[in-house]
Parts: sequence; C-alpha cells; structure tokens
Amino acid sequence: MKQVFLFIIIGMVFGSGFAQSGKKAGSKATVITKKAGLPANVFYLSTHGAISDAEIGMNSVTFGTDNTPLIQSVLDKAINSPITVYWDGKYSVTGLKIYSNTTIIAGAGCGAILRNHSDRSIFINAGQSFGTKKDSNIVISGGIWNGNYYNQEIPRGAQSKGDSINGLVGCFRFYGVDNLIVRDAILYKPATYALAAANVTHVLYENLIVDVGPDPLINNDGLHIDGNSRYGVIRHCIINAHDDGIGLNADDLYLYWFNWNRKSKDIQEKNLFYPEAAAGPISDILIDDITFNSSLFGIRILSGQSRVDRITIRNIKGYTKGYAMVLDNYQHNPEIVSYAGPGNIGTVNVEDFDVAIYPGPENMPNESCINVSTNVEQLILKNIKRKEFSALEPTVLIRGKNTVIGSLELDGYYSLDTTRDSEISHVLIDGASVNQLSISNVSISRTQKLSANHSVLLKTENGGNVNSLQFNRINTEGIASLISNASGKLSIINASNVIHTYSSGFPFFLDNELNIVKALTISNFYGTDQIAGGKSKILKKSGDAF
Repeated sequence: MKQVFLFIIIGMVFGSGFAQSGKKAGSKATVITKKAGLPANVFYLSTHGAISDAEIGMNSVTFGTDNTPLIQSVLDKAINSPITVYWDGKYSVTGLKIYSNTTIIAGAGCGAILRNHSDRSIFINAGQSFGTKKDSNIVISGGIWNGNYYNQEIPRGAQSKGDSINGLVGCFRFYGVDNLIVRDAILYKPATYALAAANVTHVLYENLIVDVGPDPLINNDGLHIDGNSRYGVIRHCIINAHDDGIGLNADDLYLYWFNWNRKSKDIQEKNLFYPEAAAGPISDILIDDITFNSSLFGIRILSGQSRVDRITIRNIKGYTKGYAMVLDNYQHNPEIVSYAGPGNIGTVNVEDFDVAIYPGPENMPNESCINVSTNVEQLILKNIKRKEFSALEPTVLIRGKNTVIGSLELDGYYSLDTTRDSEISHVLIDGASVNQLSISNVSISRTQKLSANHSVLLKTENGGNVNSLQFNRINTEGIASLISNASGKLSIINASNVIHTYSSGFPFFLDNELNIVKALTISNFYGTDQIAGGKSKILKKSGDAF
C-alpha cells in the first residue's frame, strides 16, 4: 500500500513535466528528475526518449516519429520482472508486444496511432497461444488507441485486415491470457475488431468507448471474444461498431478465413488461418451497462458444437441497424465455422434490454430485435422494452426447423407501437420447437388502436411448435390476437389474468386445422366475448372464461 501511495505522489509532483503534449517530451533535466527515486520497474516513456509528435484523434493523419523500437525495448523489460509503464505522450507505432506482468497506464489525452501499412495490431500479448500456456497479469488503463484503418490519405486500406502470419489486425489482440484488464480506454478505427480475444480467463473490460468511425467496412466488430474464454466481465461501454458490437463466438474463427471457399482440401490445409484449437467453449460471462450507438448489430452469441453457458446480459440500450441480439450457429453458412453444428448453448439470462432498430442504407437483416436460430437449453428474457417498429420486425424471433429451445421465459415486456396498420408478431416461432414457453407481465399498447391490424403477441408458423404455453398477467390494447397458429402448432395453453381490449379479432385464434390443441385453459379474462376461434381442434376447454 505504501508503494502505491508513493507512485501517486510521484505522479502528482512530476505530472506537469509531460502535460504539454504539443512539445517534444524529455529534456535532460526532466529525464534526471523523473528517474530520480523511482523504483527500478517503473518507466515513463518520455524519459526513455519516446517522442510525442503524433496526433491520435479520430481523423488524424499526423504520425511523426516511429517510436516502435524504443517503446518495445521498454516493454521487453517485463521478460525479467514485472513492470509499470506510464504512457505519457502521443506516439505512433507499427505494433507492440506485451509480456506477462505488465501494467500500462496512459495519461489523459495520451495514447498511440498505428502507422500506415503497419498491418499489425497496436498491442498483442507476446505468447499468442490457443493452448494451455498463457501470458498473465496484463493491464491497460486509459489512453486513446487509433487503429488507423483508413484516413483522408488512404480511404481504404491503411492497414490490411490480416494474414496467416500476423493474424487479424485491430487495436488490441489477446490470445492466451489469464488475468487481463482493459479499462478507461478509447478504441478508434480498427481494421477488423477493436478488441479481439481468445483463450482468455479472468478478464475485465470496463469503461471502454469503441468507435469504428465513418464509412467503415464489414468485420469492424467492437469486442470480439472467441473460444476457450471463461470468467469475464464486460461493463460500462459505449460501442459504435460496423458488425457485432459484442461477440461471444465459440466456433467463429474460420479455419480458412480468406480461403474458406476453396474446394480443394489440400489447398485448404496449406492455407489455414487459425488452428481448430482457436475454437472452444465460452462460459461465465457478464455483460452489463452497454450502450450501442449506431452499430450494425448489438450482441452476438455463436455456437456450432462448442458449449456456451452461464451468460448474463443486462442493462443494454441504444440502437442498432440490424439485430439487437442474435444467438446462432452462423445461420448464413453454418458449415464454415470451425466446429459446425446445431448449437450447444446452456443458459442465457437477458435483463433490462431496450435497443431500438433503425434500418440504415446497408440493408442489414431486420428479421427481429432478438433473433435465435440455434439450440438453447434455457433462455430467460426479463424487462424487454420496444417502442420503435419502423422495420416491422418481431421483437423475439425463434426460427429454423432444427432449432430447439428447452425453456423460454419472457417475463416483463413493454411495447408501444405507433404504426397504423401493424402486422407485428411480437414473439414469432418460425419453424422452431420450444418445449416450455412462459410469457408473463406483458403490457402492449398501440397509439392507432382503433384501426384494424394483424398484430399478434405470439405467433407460430411454418411448423413452429410450442409444447406447453403459460400466459399470465397479460394486458393488451389494440392488437388483433394474443395467439395465432395459422401454420404452427400449440399443444397445451394455460392463460390467466388476461386483458385484451380494442380488438375485433379472436384473442386465441387457433386456425391450423392440422393442429390438435390438447388443452385450452383460460381464467380471469376480460375482453371480447368470442375468446377462441379458428380451425384447430381443441380437445379440452376449461377455466372461468368459457
């Protein structure tokens, strides 16, 4: 503790020595003063000759001195003993390696920009391992880190997106790290992912701002976490990404990357981009207090065969241009991921989710806000809010004939629909199978509630099947029906404490003549006198609503 106070006092005393970022850092007098009395494992970059003559802002094209060799020589000192590096300027680099037991603390307004055609990430960990051996105890605190993917001088291609030798190019890339902290940092304009991680454990990403900048290309993810990652916290972040804002991708690292479409196995084996070991399970992750600011997509969870389990997502807000959240097995081409399969997801718990969809010129998929097309054992959705319906997509879409959901719970759903001729299916089961579905504490309103519409709280279609459905505390006004099964199946329906007003349709419109409903139980119902209608055969009706 005394040593920590000593560092703080030293920083306060000598902070004015590097506060003027417009000057080249480090006169001889300053060097002597800063070095005097410092522990041997504490380093200020300016005192070792680093020249602060770059600009690191979003639109910067000023690089100045290449400080890579000098800064790397300081970082190399961690090979022998733990180090703390004070990043006290605006430096340009071509890519740096961080070793175990390294702490980097960047001052306000300080950081780095990647020089043109570096084709490497700003920081990678030295080990770069997908196996059991890992680097450990790496901290990056503060700073502005500009990946310089494009600029005014080189609109496309100031960096490559990566190759089989250098890997993916972004701001930070960590493969094989235990005890990793990245906090209070700003990440600009990565060539691929702002922060890429795989095989990381005991991780904290906190208070990060990610902005991929104007006119980016696809694959500009925010925080992209791949296989064999466990015990992680991502919180208090603002993300503008041009793909997934946050990705948990157990099987996402394509074996062939740029070569995945080659048909010859011999050619593929010679062009492997990542080994199969890069894919693997992901578990015990908390994502909390995230704001999406114009991202294409929000949160993605991807699994083919590898296990994803115990994921908690809460306090998510902002807007996206496509899915706000997607759970899938790479639905567009599931065969190309490392371990292809139908999905292997355990429990995902989502709470306090309020993300609007504003479709942009990119014409991204807008099938739903929350899209599930992979197998999930337990999906819990609590306090989901929806007030923007310009894309006319469902709020929750469970789709795919091979998609199986064990238990789906929607507890707390608030919706205000301002469209006139609404055709919204708030929850849509399209071809998928859900064993147990519970929908409770729902409030749905329409501002144009007196106009005829075809909106439905729950719809099953294209063979979509719900084995048992539990409705409770449902309050709707102005929607056509609570349930519709025109081409889907519902087996057991139990509904209680339901209000359904301002509608001329059947609350329970069971209109699939091929569907046999084993039991329809309705109690404490207020609404139209014609409760159930349609061609489905109902074997048993019960409850005080009849």
